[in-house]
Amino acid sequence: MCPTLESALFIDPQAAKPSGFCPRCGGEVYPPSHHCTVCERRFLTLGEMSEEYEASAQLLRSRLRLLRRSLEHTTDREQIWHLKRRIAELTPMLTQMNELAELTAHYYERGYWRNEKYTL
Repeated sequence: MCPTLESALFIDPQAAKPSGFCPRCGGEVYPPSHHCTVCERRFLTLGEMSEEYEASAQLLRSRLRLLRRSLEHTTDREQIWHLKRRIAELTPMLTQMNELAELTAHYYERGYWRNEKYTL
């Protein structure tokens, strides 16, 4: 039997430092898998969070586009009121998704200016 590179490498989990702790059960979380050692819950990295925020922002953009198109073709006053209200509710969500996508994408870059809304 010929030894492989995987069998030659041994990473001692006791020597590794956890990247965090699970808020649900308190178990340790280690990179690169970012799974809790106790409950197996997976945690996202900031890069993955940025992608998720961007995907959510894209869904909101398409929904707002649809609502605005419906608003252009509607003459019913009550329907216009409901559409405007829904647009008014979704617009701040889109703004926040865009800001959080940018923040999480560039969080660790040196010299990146962070939005004051998301700093302590």
